[in-house]
Amino acid sequence: MATFPALEPIDRSYGLGAHLLSAVSGQNGDTTTFAHSALAADVPIDLLFPDLTLAKVQLIRNHYSGQRGTVLPFDIPAELWRTHTSLHDVVLSGMSYRYGGPISETPKSGGLYDVAVTLVSHY
Repeated sequence: MATFPALEPIDRSYGLGAHLLSAVSGQNGDTTTFAHSALAADVPIDLLFPDLTLAKVQLIRNHYSGQRGTVLPFDIPAELWRTHTSLHDVVLSGMSYRYGGPISETPKSGGLYDVAVTLVSHY
C-alpha cells in the first residue's frame, strides 16, 4: 500500500466523523436505528503545509495522482502525527486514509507554495 509523503504539516485540524448507521421504519411508523460499527468512519483531517518547494509539492501531486485522487486508500507516515503521543490519538489503529478532495495549492513569491490537503479515515 502506498504511503503519503513524509512531510510534516504546520497545522492540523480534525473532525469527528460519523458512525455507520441505518434506519428501518416499521409498519406503525416507528423508526429503529442500527449501528453497524463501533468505529467512526470518514474522520476528516485537514493538513496545511506552508512554504513548500516545488519538489515537495510534486511529491504530494504524484501521490494524489497515484491514488487516483480520492479513490485508493493509503497509509500515513509518523511525520503527520508528530507532537501526538500516539498515532491513534485521533483515529483507531488499522485505519487507512484517502484524499477527501483535490489538493489546494497557493503559489507564493520565491517559488514556494502553500498546500492544503484533506484526508479522510478509511476502513
